[in-house]
Amino acid sequence: SPGRGTGQGVAPAEEPTPSEPPVTGDTSEVPPTRMTVTATSRPVPRPTPTLPPEETQIHRFDVSKPGPPAYVASGKVAGRLLNQYSLSEHEGHLRVATTLGARDGRSSSSTVYVLDAATMDKKGEVGGLGKGERIYSVRFIGPVGYAVTFRQVDPLYTLDLRDPAAPKVTGELKITGYSAYLHPAGDGRLIGIGQEADEEGRRQGTQVSLFDVSDPAAPRRLSQLFQKDAGSEAEWDPHAFLYWPRTGLAVIPLRSGEESGALALKIDDSGVSKLGTIKHPAQREEHERGFRPGIQRSLVIGDSLWTVSTQGVQVNDAVTLDEQAWIPAE
Repeated sequence: SPGRGTGQGVAPAEEPTPSEPPVTGDTSEVPPTRMTVTATSRPVPRPTPTLPPEETQIHRFDVSKPGPPAYVASGKVAGRLLNQYSLSEHEGHLRVATTLGARDGRSSSSTVYVLDAATMDKKGEVGGLGKGERIYSVRFIGPVGYAVTFRQVDPLYTLDLRDPAAPKVTGELKITGYSAYLHPAGDGRLIGIGQEADEEGRRQGTQVSLFDVSDPAAPRRLSQLFQKDAGSEAEWDPHAFLYWPRTGLAVIPLRSGEESGALALKIDDSGVSKLGTIKHPAQREEHERGFRPGIQRSLVIGDSLWTVSTQGVQVNDAVTLDEQAWIPAE
C-alpha cells in the first residue's frame, strides 16, 4: 500500500518541487507518453493537503423576462454564508454576512459586506464581529442589520447600513446563550429563538427572547422564556416558527427527551409568557423507542390554531388552546 512497504505507482512525469522530497528507487521513463514508473521500499510521500480559499462566490441573473435566465454579474467575498438570511438586497445594494476563520473557530471573525447589486462590486464592509466566534443568526431589516455571534457569550450587534460605503456597528449586547433565528416583531422589537448557555458556553435548553432595538446604540433584552434541556426545530428552520402579530401569539416546536409538542407563547411589550403546550394524540401513546414524531408546523386560520405533525392535524382555540378537532393523517 502507499502508506508502508513497497510502493508502486504510475503518474505523469512532473518537475520536482521544493516541497516534495525525492523518491528513491528504480525509475524508468517511457517516452513519448512521459509516464514514470517507480518502485521503492520506503513510503511514497503524499502531497500536503491544502484547503480551498474560504470565500463565497455570488452570481446574479435576470429572471424578469420569459425564457432562460440572463447573466448579469458576479462577485465574491471572503468567508462563508450561514443561511438565506445572510443575503439581503436593499435600494440597489446587496448586503452579505459571512464568517471567516480557522477550522477550530478560535481565530474566526465575521464581516458584513455591501455590494453594488448591478455590478457585484464591493462598496463597503464592516468587520471584526465576534472575534473567535461565528455567526449564529443574522437579519437585515431595511437599512439596519442584526447579527448574533457565539462561543461563550452571545453578542447581538446592531448595524447601520444607510451608507453603503461606510457600514458600521452602532450597538452591542452581550448575554449568555445565543439566538439562532431572529424575527422582526414591529417597530423597535426583535424576537430571538435559540439556546441558553452557561458562562462557559455549554447549552442549557431552548430560550425565546424579546429584544428592544429601538435605540441602535443600546440594544437590550426585555424578556426571556427558558425551557431547560429542550430543543426546537425553529432554531434552524424558520418555517417552524409562527408569530401572529395581531394577538402576539407565537408557537414553536419543542422537544425534551422523548417528549415533544408545540410551545404556545404570548409576546408583547410586557414580555414573553407561556400559554401552554399542545400535543397530538399520537404522542401520548406508546411507541417503539426513538419514534416520537413531533409537531413541525403551525398556522392560524380564523380564531383557531392548526398544528401539523406526521400523525395528523390538530385544531385548537387560538386563545384558550382548547382542543377543537383532530384529523389523523391516515
